Amino acid sequence: MKTLIWVLMLSVALAFSVSCRTTKNTGEAIKEGTTEAAQETGQAVGHAAKKVGEKVEDGSITAAIKMKFANDELVSASNIDVDTTDGLVTLNGTVSSQEEADRAVQLAQTVDGVKNVRSNLIIENKQ
Repeated sequence: MKTLIWVLMLSVALAFSVSCRTTKNTGEAIKEGTTEAAQETGQAVGHAAKKVGEKVEDGSITAAIKMKFANDELVSASNIDVDTTDGLVTLNGTVSSQEEADRAVQLAQTVDGVKNVRSNLIIENKQ
């Protein structure tokens, strides 16, 4: 009888030990999974914030260029569309002379954050 009780107690202790190790391993796996998920989420948030920052910066670049055009006597801001993507500026629209087209490009290049300016401006001679 004592042997039977001893075997039962040993079995319970062994089962408890295995259960504790399984729980510990499960807890570690959950912790690692949670850490990985948090890192992935952090990276995704950082990437999204960067994209939002780029969009805001591109919008600021476009606004600054349009302001320079509006304050310039040679450039007609209302006839030029400014598109900015990742600091790359594209000018579309019509101008009355090559001088106006060149001046628009020159003004756009002076704005902070501009990496390059592509001109698709069309010279429209009004007669």
